[in-house]
Amino acid sequence: MSASWWLYGQDLALAQELQHRAITTSQQRDLLLANISILSYLGDYDGCAHWLDQVGGRRDVIGRQSDYRLRRFRRLPNPWRALIEAEREDSLCATIDSKLQDGLPVVVDLVGGIGDQLENAALLLNIQTQLSRIPTLYVRTLGENAGIVTRLLEQVEGLNLLSQANQDHAQWRITAPWFRYWLGRCGIRETIRRPLLDEARVDGSGRGTLLVCWRTKPDAMTPLSSFSRSLPFARIASLLDQWRGAAQRRGLQLIDISDYTPDEARVLQTSHGGWVTLARQQLNSLQDTLRLMRQAEAIATVDTSLGHLAVLCRRQVNLLLPLWPDERWYDLLADGLYRELTTVHQQTRFHSWDEPLTALSRELQLTR
Repeated sequence: MSASWWLYGQDLALAQELQHRAITTSQQRDLLLANISILSYLGDYDGCAHWLDQVGGRRDVIGRQSDYRLRRFRRLPNPWRALIEAEREDSLCATIDSKLQDGLPVVVDLVGGIGDQLENAALLLNIQTQLSRIPTLYVRTLGENAGIVTRLLEQVEGLNLLSQANQDHAQWRITAPWFRYWLGRCGIRETIRRPLLDEARVDGSGRGTLLVCWRTKPDAMTPLSSFSRSLPFARIASLLDQWRGAAQRRGLQLIDISDYTPDEARVLQTSHGGWVTLARQQLNSLQDTLRLMRQAEAIATVDTSLGHLAVLCRRQVNLLLPLWPDERWYDLLADGLYRELTTVHQQTRFHSWDEPLTALSRELQLTR
């Protein structure tokens, strides 16, 4: 799906209006459902629900994903139901019940990006005491980030990680979203109170150091999401210009793990090389990120895996969110570790980072 220019400005009303027009002119069903899905990224959840009803969109995978986000935004019970065909719900739950009651292994596949997999692993660690026959529940990492996540989870006490050495094709597997649907059916609350690790405390070198990430990984499937969650380069450069005086007076060092182009990196090194270290190339594992976290007195990030890793290692984090964030945050920030350890700086205007960055500057005492 090609990007539509109106989605990337600051006029939210115009973006919503033109997106509705794009829906009415969509010819192919996949394109139609993708255009409907974009309404949720524009905060038009009522419009998204209207169109899903109008076209019977909940019969399709794309439509069910939109319905899932809508349910999470509305804080409806067990939003995971949206991702499963209604006729499969009862048989799925009966199978899980039977496996656990018989003491047979159940493997929960962790899907999605690094942040998704860490969050799901932490959730499964936290709810195990509410389940019977705990040793029969395993987790397995999947996707391009599987190796990175596995190396971290190997350090987590009490989490049964399925490694290459102990895999058995006879074991029954289920994806984390479907397993979380079963948890909802059982009345188990999805609250994370126990961290995965408690190993990212500041060491002696961390005083006066700030660890930041200003950009998310580009998402080819939903480019608007990654665009909305990331700071434009001009805004990053402007912020560092604003901070430079206070940072130099305080002797502050900034470690930036954002991904920059060579030209962007050259600009930042020329203007801020004395107090800003671009450390993206130092990261080959989550252990590398943990090392930088131990060297940092404070952490600030947009919606990236750094935020999840910080909280799940019991570190305070300043989180920059767009006006319409990923719907998971409505639940995560309501209770547990995420609420305790996260200071949120959220946009009040569409695609405008002025207010959250002003709030972050005050929080870090980097105002002029």
